[in-house]
Amino acid sequence: MTNLLLIFEEIFPFVIFARNKWKKIHQIQTKGAPEQKVKEYSTLPLEKLKQRLTEEHDRATKIDEKTTKFTLGLSVSLTILSTTSGTLAKLLPDNNINSTIIILCGIASVFMLIAGIISLGALKTLPRYGYGTMHEICAEKKEIGHFASVLFLQEEINIVRHQRNEAAYQCLRNGFLLLLLALVISIFFIKIPADTKHSINSSSDLIVTEKNIVKKETVLKNATEKVKLEPAKENEDAKETSDNKSIQATGKSAGALTR
Repeated sequence: MTNLLLIFEEIFPFVIFARNKWKKIHQIQTKGAPEQKVKEYSTLPLEKLKQRLTEEHDRATKIDEKTTKFTLGLSVSLTILSTTSGTLAKLLPDNNINSTIIILCGIASVFMLIAGIISLGALKTLPRYGYGTMHEICAEKKEIGHFASVLFLQEEINIVRHQRNEAAYQCLRNGFLLLLLALVISIFFIKIPADTKHSINSSSDLIVTEKNIVKKETVLKNATEKVKLEPAKENEDAKETSDNKSIQATGKSAGALTR
């Protein structure tokens, strides 16, 4: 039975936390500190009791700060979850696996939202013992019984703070585990739809066709430039031949005159 209760607490920590919180606070407010505990605590010196009370006050502040900062991690996790869910919804085909992924992501988001609600509870003020006017009066009278009583009550209320922080962590952990399970399932069962494959093949064919067109245009351009250059070259050759003949004729005329 104990093992089953531990498993239930790991799966649904918020239920156990709500029950323990109500039970602990109700016991503190109605019964106060047990006489047996007051007698045990009263065996300590007064200075030691004051020191322990200060330590418990500091511990309460640190736990509340830690739980409040927890909301930052929650906001990041919810952002990741929403992005992942949207991506999976677009990539996964319409089948039973798709529904399973959506359900897992939905349950994960519920766990994370519960974790946020629990962590925001740190903003709510819990009872604080060992301060106020009556406490100062008892301190002046050096009533060890009073310090022993408020020390025990402060320790008990700090246990509630600790349980709240632990419950928020467990809820966030369960949400991330479900999200991880959804991602693992999607990796093994995701399939690219036929339309997507056809689109990819069409894109590849289009790219190849464009490359061939560019290649043909380059060849045609080079051929055109070559055709344009050939007449110009022929004209240059003809001009050069004509110039040579003129030079030869001039040479012959000069030779004839010399004779």
